[in-house]
Amino acid sequence: MDRIKKTGYEQIMHKLLNVISSKKHVVWDWNGTLLDDAHHAVNIMNHLLSEHQLPIINQKTYKELFGFPVKNYYEKLGFDFSKINFEQLSHKFVDHYMQGVSQCRPFLHSKKLLQEVKKQNKMQSILSASDQDSLNHVVSHFQLKDYFDHLFGIDNKLAGSKLNRGFDLLKEAGVPASETVLIGDTDHDLEVGKALGVEVVLLAHGHQSEERLRQVHHQVIKIEL
Repeated sequence: MDRIKKTGYEQIMHKLLNVISSKKHVVWDWNGTLLDDAHHAVNIMNHLLSEHQLPIINQKTYKELFGFPVKNYYEKLGFDFSKINFEQLSHKFVDHYMQGVSQCRPFLHSKKLLQEVKKQNKMQSILSASDQDSLNHVVSHFQLKDYFDHLFGIDNKLAGSKLNRGFDLLKEAGVPASETVLIGDTDHDLEVGKALGVEVVLLAHGHQSEERLRQVHHQVIKIEL
């Protein structure tokens, strides 16, 4: 099991950079991969659940249930979309998220990894299920925008599949899929990576549990936070 303590930056870099070494383009997921925001998502969801008289969740339950499309995840939590408008609920979640996201922080290793990859003159991009405006704002807020050649979010606040945007990103980047690697934290990142034909590494410190990730993929790195 690839367990790496937060002080072992050299170890995590070596593990990831070994995979990255033969690639020219590194595509990062944002939420839960570079940004430590799962706790923020749980707090907002518990606020929404309480508003609708539904049972609240803890972080362990969240990581077992969360997935894409998020509409399915909301249904697992008990939201009845014959009574509640999903789009309004999603917009409310994003509004609350953006109001408090400045209290989140990138993971301790994120900037060091981005710096190391940049030193190697590799292209770096973000492919996110966040809406484009929110993604641009948050990456700029944390002063990380200069590390990326491309920021690709989706065109709405419903957190659906980012697959089509992935194809758009590969086309704009102009780097073959065989020379691209996607690094994410959910089974959706794996689904997207497979559809794009790129190698995938999953980091088990984000929005889904290590157990879920290891059930679907062989390249999973667990970082002890």
